[in-house]
Amino acid sequence: MPTDTGPGLEPRLGLVRDVADEIRWTFTRRLGWVFQILLNLAIGIPVVVATTWNAHTDEVRVSGFATSVAGWVLASALNTNQLGFDADRAAASLRAGDTAWRILFLKNLAVLVVLAPVVFAISIVLRLAVPHAPDPIPVALVRDLADLTVWLGFGSLLSVLLPFRPLGVRGRWAARSTWPRFGLCLALPYAVYYALLRLWHLPELTVADHLFHRHVHRHPWDYSLAALAWGLVTWGLGLVLAEWYGRRCASRLEHDLDLER
Repeated sequence: MPTDTGPGLEPRLGLVRDVADEIRWTFTRRLGWVFQILLNLAIGIPVVVATTWNAHTDEVRVSGFATSVAGWVLASALNTNQLGFDADRAAASLRAGDTAWRILFLKNLAVLVVLAPVVFAISIVLRLAVPHAPDPIPVALVRDLADLTVWLGFGSLLSVLLPFRPLGVRGRWAARSTWPRFGLCLALPYAVYYALLRLWHLPELTVADHLFHRHVHRHPWDYSLAALAWGLVTWGLGLVLAEWYGRRCASRLEHDLDLER
């Protein structure tokens, strides 16, 4: 177990201090990652507006708007390449004996700190601005959190399976041999988003329908809490599988993080 708490390693100072260190590190040494999240939000919000606009009412579809924005951001490499965006520190920590699940859990919390307030704010503003919103604000926020946790689970697993170093446009152009793998790392998360994510919710919906007899409108809290429970299970499963891969294929993971150095 690593005891070095220098700038090159993830510290081991206890959960609260480790989370504080990860957030400090994110906002001081990973500003490019934070900027890309903000850029994705700036692009994603207009895209979601365009795809959810109702021409009959001249309004956007409120239900699912914030989760669509979250999905736009979290299907990208910002979430599915969490180790790669911090490759030197992550690789050094793994070589020093740290665990993949712990490193990813701290980075997952950094994602939540940056993204969740924006997603929650979108849900709140829309429901205050649009009359007759389909669900109350607290229920909407629980559903937003459920969607975020599902994507953190997928992102954690993909972060160990397909990590890559961001090289920038010039660096990537010069490293043409990396293009096939780079393309796969970018494309696969979107394939997961469109092909698997809806199917992934079927067990949750099946259980909720059985318990509440398909009365979604009578049991909005129950359905929302069921979604959150499934999201937390997905997040935990993603971290468990990431840890299994990190232990079983440690040399491959470290090699992938050292690629393109």
